[in-house]
Amino acid sequence: MKKVAIVSNISWAIYNFRLGMMERLRDEGFDVYFSAAHDSYADKLIERGFKFIPIKFDRKGRNMLNDIRLFLDLYSIYKKNKFDLVLHYSIKPNIYGSIAARCAGARSISTVTGLGYVFLQNNLLSKFVKLLYKISFRFPEKVFFQNQNDRDLFVKNGFLKREKAAIVKGSGVNTRYFSPDPCKKKTDNDFIFLFSGRILWDKGVGNLVDAFKLVKQKCPWAECWLLGFIDKGNPSGIPEKTIRLWQDNGIIRYFDGVCDVRPFIARSDVVVYPSYREGMPRTLLEAMAMEKPIITTDSVGCRDVVEEGVNGFLVPPRDATPLANAMIKMIGLPQERRSQMGKCGREKVLIEFNEESVVNTYLEEIREVFGGHKSL
Repeated sequence: MKKVAIVSNISWAIYNFRLGMMERLRDEGFDVYFSAAHDSYADKLIERGFKFIPIKFDRKGRNMLNDIRLFLDLYSIYKKNKFDLVLHYSIKPNIYGSIAARCAGARSISTVTGLGYVFLQNNLLSKFVKLLYKISFRFPEKVFFQNQNDRDLFVKNGFLKREKAAIVKGSGVNTRYFSPDPCKKKTDNDFIFLFSGRILWDKGVGNLVDAFKLVKQKCPWAECWLLGFIDKGNPSGIPEKTIRLWQDNGIIRYFDGVCDVRPFIARSDVVVYPSYREGMPRTLLEAMAMEKPIITTDSVGCRDVVEEGVNGFLVPPRDATPLANAMIKMIGLPQERRSQMGKCGREKVLIEFNEESVVNTYLEEIREVFGGHKSL
């Protein structure tokens, strides 16, 4: 039985974005492990029968000694467990894990889920990380990107060879789990905008708050809900005191520690995600699968899920005024029009972004890694 490991910085991400992949790999006869920092979601995966190897990540990335320790820890894990294949996700596993896997004699596949704060900056850290990518991406069998812009950026800058680069349509959405059926928005006079995701400046949360202040001036009955965790390990993380201040001032309602986002999506009228840059925004795909219209930015990754005026609106990133105008425009649309936009969004997910298609893309590459055998 071949051994496969899924490696990411946090178990929350593995549970929410890779569970379908892990279950499919197990069904195909693999012995499936996962390695990440321990949290409550690691326990959920253990309960489902997956084997866990905890590892600590210093996600702020400012201490090279910690990064060297991480590389040595990954090498030790891969060498000891003799994995046949390692699937890496997120920056540090992609960089240090790819090198560690090669040194330990394991094959690997990397996935760039988004370029994040490092590629939104132009400083010494950004240049150093790009150099590390160029070194480490010599080693994986394949590197998946979630949008064409990110792939072309890496190839153009010589971070990897074109033949190693491929595109996968995000993490995939389980359209049976995320469906319009579980619960319906009750009929009342409010209007709810929902942001679901990590509470980061780079996700445009500050712009959303500024935009909603303008919305409230014209539509005082509207509400703005923030759903997600405060990412203290991310340099772009918004301090908890700032979020509490927004809530105390009546601008937003904040919900933390939510395991099931579906009731919140169902309760909302529109999902808003004004991120500066994404791989493929899973939160928007979940909203679309549940037949909600969306508002997002005309930025890398985000624009790939929107057909303007069909399933949502696009606005410029980092600008509260056009975002507010789009939100007010949504409020002014007839309910039937918003419902039709939601239905178009779900149809787009079913065709382009369903989980089964995404997992099949990975399995095709894994078959190639193991000699092209259809039976794994």
